[in-house]
Amino acid sequence: MTSEAPAGGRVERAVRVVRGALFFAIWLPCFIVLFAIVQRLILWPLVTLVPASRPRVMGAWLRFQGDYCLLLLRTIGGARITVRGAIPKVAVVAVMNHQSVADIPVALSLIRGPGPLFVTRERYKWKIPFISPVLRMARFPLVTQRPDGIRKDIAVLQDAADRCARGENSVLIFPEGHRSRDGSIGPFMRMGPRIILNRANRPVYTIVCDGLWGARRFTDALANLGAVHITVTLSGPFAPTSDADAFLEQLRDRMVATLAESRAAAAT
Repeated sequence: MTSEAPAGGRVERAVRVVRGALFFAIWLPCFIVLFAIVQRLILWPLVTLVPASRPRVMGAWLRFQGDYCLLLLRTIGGARITVRGAIPKVAVVAVMNHQSVADIPVALSLIRGPGPLFVTRERYKWKIPFISPVLRMARFPLVTQRPDGIRKDIAVLQDAADRCARGENSVLIFPEGHRSRDGSIGPFMRMGPRIILNRANRPVYTIVCDGLWGARRFTDALANLGAVHITVTLSGPFAPTSDADAFLEQLRDRMVATLAESRAAAAT
């Protein structure tokens, strides 16, 4: 008895790899060349000369990127995407589980109000084509994650929360802090989400995304995009309470339950 996969299985895997390769062959040049030119020649001068336009311009630009990526995922990559619920076009705090490198474009496409800010590492501020300029232009909260940088990190988070409170931006939180290895929702970090929830004083929505943990890295996505069925459930609004830690735990319990319900529905 042979241990080789049946021909159909090999063909299906080959088709998935080809579709994944086509997706990246189209998306990457746009991402690192065409989009970078637009940013440098149009958006950068605009937000520099008219600083008040920054939130509106960068919010629209980020949404466009999310929409474009999901369009390619559906049409070229072969992914199926099901979305349940919606987030209103106002500044919100969105709390999302973290399964894949594709989580961010999914969220960018779904948050239709003021452009979302999400916390990222300060070292990404420079030397990464296309990404670093976006982080600087949109004034993303960049944290050091070093013991000697705690005061600076807190100030950066407070600034992002204050912009959300003024309605200039939404804030997207990945409270697990890292991508899940098996698709489950891990423990939540506390400090960053606590600061944002306490200061932003905005409606909170949860985004529970499933189906992408098999494509958590770019190399995984290349082989698996054509096989994924992405289900996204948007819930809320939830009003933050004075006890941010208890509120976060309640949100996590809701998200875990939502993920289980989504998987049960998919199994039937």
